[in-house]
Amino acid sequence: MAVVNQWNINGSSPVTVGGTGTAAKYFTQPSGNFTAGASTTPSSTNATGQLAVRGDNELNGQQFMILAAGNFEVGPGGACPAVTIDMVANTGTLISPTYTVIASTGAVTVQTNVGVFYPWQIEATVNGDTQSGILSGYQVSVVDNSVKAGGVNALASTLSGLNFFGNVIFPGAPVFGVVMRVTFSVSEPGNAANMFQFQIQS
Repeated sequence: MAVVNQWNINGSSPVTVGGTGTAAKYFTQPSGNFTAGASTTPSSTNATGQLAVRGDNELNGQQFMILAAGNFEVGPGGACPAVTIDMVANTGTLISPTYTVIASTGAVTVQTNVGVFYPWQIEATVNGDTQSGILSGYQVSVVDNSVKAGGVNALASTLSGLNFFGNVIFPGAPVFGVVMRVTFSVSEPGNAANMFQFQIQS
């Protein structure tokens, strides 16, 4: 499979979120990937920095994969927390996003060793076309070599109203964007999550 779009991250140069708070933490777009200047952090109210599914008809009617992988740890003060990692599609605009979770680990009860990193990965294999306007497919997530959220499942939600050409005003505009986020159920300064891979393959 060929990489269609990606963040330029890896095990040596990950993007990292963490710290206190129990609100969802959105992974940061690395500097120089898609916008000029400093790194851009997607948030609940702004999707700038999202990984775009480009509207150039390249993926119209094609099966493609959205992949993300990394690791996480819970700080030493976090007693039996749950961690949830979500792959979220944006069908709105950058400055007014409409988010839909398409794949997720679900709430993972963290292993007994706090202060220890555990690997995670999420894969969404999808297809969509302009005629139906629908994106459908399946998801699978693995945390510490354990398949989560019931194994291989249909997407958590489908998307509709999609145009793989972009739109009349802006041909080639993104069909939708994707962001990744992690939620810790316990607020702990040592909470941390890394993402080493975030890409679209076809």
